[in-house]
Amino acid sequence: MNKEHGQSSVNAPGKRRTQEERSREMRARLIEAALDCLHDYGYHGTSLSRILERAGVSRGAWGHHYSSKKELIAAASEAFFGDAIQKARGAVPDLGKGDDPIAVLLDFIWDNFYQGRNRNVWVELTVAGRTDAELRELLVPAFEHFVSILDENWREYMQATDAADVPVETIMNLSLYIIGGMGLQSIVHDKPQYYKTLREQWTKIISPLVQMKKQEC
Repeated sequence: MNKEHGQSSVNAPGKRRTQEERSREMRARLIEAALDCLHDYGYHGTSLSRILERAGVSRGAWGHHYSSKKELIAAASEAFFGDAIQKARGAVPDLGKGDDPIAVLLDFIWDNFYQGRNRNVWVELTVAGRTDAELRELLVPAFEHFVSILDENWREYMQATDAADVPVETIMNLSLYIIGGMGLQSIVHDKPQYYKTLREQWTKIISPLVQMKKQEC
């Protein structure tokens, strides 16, 4: 197809990809495979062989992109946090349109980040970093960047009310850590309604302190 039919020439049949495009695609495959393996096998069960097999990448090719498995895991963690930010940014404006936006927001965070694959990857990275100083050093920059961007997002979409004596990001980060603790506990104490009740109670506590900003159309 030509551009008049909605497809640019970049994607035209027979168009050869550049080396940069091929490298970017391979890094993306390696990162996604690493995250899948962290979820399926845990950090210590995530061997380089398993990652390469899942990604469909040969041993000779992967070394052009990462110098070690830990460096690949660090890159995967950066992508993991970046995807979380993008997902949240895309959802928060719509979440703020309901009658109880704080409750909806906390439920969204629980469902999307502290259950299932995302929770399990987060747990594996955190636990592995506790005893592996080299890995921890590689993970710290990605997590600090994540926290910094997260604070910006809280300030962009939310604000503290007159009843609060701390910034909005303090209240919301506290909420994240509370929900994160529930997510961790739910691995061995899987009681969805129990955690739903706890979130509802926390919503009642912070609702007088924070509110969603009105977004310009």
